[in-house]
Amino acid sequence: MSHFQPQGPPNHAGPPSVPSLRPQQTQSQTPSQTQSRRDRRAASRQRTQRPVVRPGAAPAGAAPHVNPAAQQRGVSTRLAQALAGARAWARPATTGARLGAFAIDLVAVLLVGVAVWLGSRSLWLTGIAVLEAAAVLAFVEARTGATLGNLALRIRTVRDDAPYSPGVARGAVRSLVLGAGTLVAVIGGFIVVATSAADPMRMGRSWADRAGRTLVVRVPTRAEREAWAQGAEAWAANALVAPESTPAQAPPQQAPVSPQPAPVAVPAAAPESQLPSGVVSVDAPIAAPPPVQQVVVGEQLLLTLDTGQRVQLPIPLALNLGRKPDPTEASDQLWVVEDPDSSVSKTHLRIECRGESVWLTDLGSTNGSAMLDETGTASPLAPGVRVRLEDGSRVKVGDRSFTVATVVGEMPR
Repeated sequence: MSHFQPQGPPNHAGPPSVPSLRPQQTQSQTPSQTQSRRDRRAASRQRTQRPVVRPGAAPAGAAPHVNPAAQQRGVSTRLAQALAGARAWARPATTGARLGAFAIDLVAVLLVGVAVWLGSRSLWLTGIAVLEAAAVLAFVEARTGATLGNLALRIRTVRDDAPYSPGVARGAVRSLVLGAGTLVAVIGGFIVVATSAADPMRMGRSWADRAGRTLVVRVPTRAEREAWAQGAEAWAANALVAPESTPAQAPPQQAPVSPQPAPVAVPAAAPESQLPSGVVSVDAPIAAPPPVQQVVVGEQLLLTLDTGQRVQLPIPLALNLGRKPDPTEASDQLWVVEDPDSSVSKTHLRIECRGESVWLTDLGSTNGSAMLDETGTASPLAPGVRVRLEDGSRVKVGDRSFTVATVVGEMPR
């Protein structure tokens, strides 16, 4: 599971004023003529030097006005959307585990410094070695989400909007805040980590996590992963077999239907003897207009290929896609993907959707399938393994890719 506003042209100021070289007119002018000329000059200046009001800026001549509530609402909206999606997969690490991991990392860095000091007896070399060890640890955490302490206590650092490693930019911001706190008599670093217990969003974010937009989550155990996989398999097997077992949902909202027009009365046909030549009488009545098709509003799954091809289907559904897909079950829907290069297999992928959950299964395709993150990095999918998708995810099939989105639209009843 992003908007841009075009900005106007830059505000070009007018040319500097140049003293007039024309001689002054000696002819007297009436007040009305002078006022009329002033009005025309003012209108001309307004047309040629019209100020540009950029989005969020105050008009010329008015006091600048900044709406802090609107700005704060924009930040909160991004954060709320990110954490709402994270709650589906993230299990925040406890404050005790985070403090323990930070202590292990700190001891590891200090041991590097002690080793350099014992070998060189130089404060400069010791300080440089400590900084280099901390930088290497921060870089590894940014790229993999793991440190020595994280590995020991089974926790990882991830983005706050996706289950991926933070990346260099977010990791750098997070490490700078944590490092600045550590410089305050070392105890400051523990205080920064401990602020995760006071996260107002209840996601265990410390000050460093809020600045770097990251989360620290615990790694599930083998038993938890097996239980989750068994539950996913059971759900996928029964998703379309027993829909009546789901909780009752509110009936879909029915779109307004225009009333059918009243039947048109047809006058009796005149005798053929009274009709003019060339006119044939019609005995059959005028056909009634076709009934207006009723529609209902409901959720649909929208799949958009990178070539522009798209399909929109009502939920729940089970769909097989490929160049010439075959159904896995009798009720399956089929989506023929247009691929001139034949990189997509005949029956490449299976999509199952019910409610807010979308599941993806590679059906043993030749060129494979993969999940694409925001940077375009591909995570290959194992054949025959169901993977849960988030709204707005991108999937690669062969040399083609498509996006998955859930929309609300009208469907025939």
